[in-house]
Amino acid sequence: MADAVQGAVRSNGVINAQATIALNERGEQLTAAGFPRGAELVRQGKAWATMSTSAVAGLVVRPTTVAAFEIFNGYATGGKSLIIDQLFYFNLVSTNVVEGFSGWAAVTAAKAAVTSGSFVVRGSSGQGYGGPVIAAAGTTVIDSGWFPWTNAYQKGAGGVVPFGAVIAEVDGRLIVPPQCSLCLHVVSSLVGQTFTQGARWYEEQITIL
Repeated sequence: MADAVQGAVRSNGVINAQATIALNERGEQLTAAGFPRGAELVRQGKAWATMSTSAVAGLVVRPTTVAAFEIFNGYATGGKSLIIDQLFYFNLVSTNVVEGFSGWAAVTAAKAAVTSGSFVVRGSSGQGYGGPVIAAAGTTVIDSGWFPWTNAYQKGAGGVVPFGAVIAEVDGRLIVPPQCSLCLHVVSSLVGQTFTQGARWYEEQITIL
């Protein structure tokens, strides 16, 4: 007779029961999330966000050594990483022509801290932030490899103030280690378009290989 698969039941981080786990006919364990995606990390007070406040013109070329907005992970080496959940780009001013834009991002290698631009980090459950993450606008960075993270947003003729926003569901596919930065910029079809940008992330102690 095969051994039963056992699992521990936790309550508030303490194991208080043991139960048998059922498998299907192929030996697979089927699971279902109790909370919506991200809710548990928000509940634990690990979810944060910030964004720039002054709109800057989009680039008409691929970003290289200038970030419109830079978010620096100020934890000491070996400390927490920023696991990026979402990126967002808000088109504040558009022009009276057909135009489009896309949001780009890069993660730098370890670097010097930015001079804080006094951008506020907000908690996703309303709590205040006491960590070392700081952000600055219009910074000079080393080109660590920029890539587009949003689909191109297109609009017809007719200027609108403000216009619209795009969101990239990164879902952990960008990780900012301690002493590194997340850099954001927009590539647009016209320099007359201006944007603010920002990110949501989780702070976790992880090992990066």
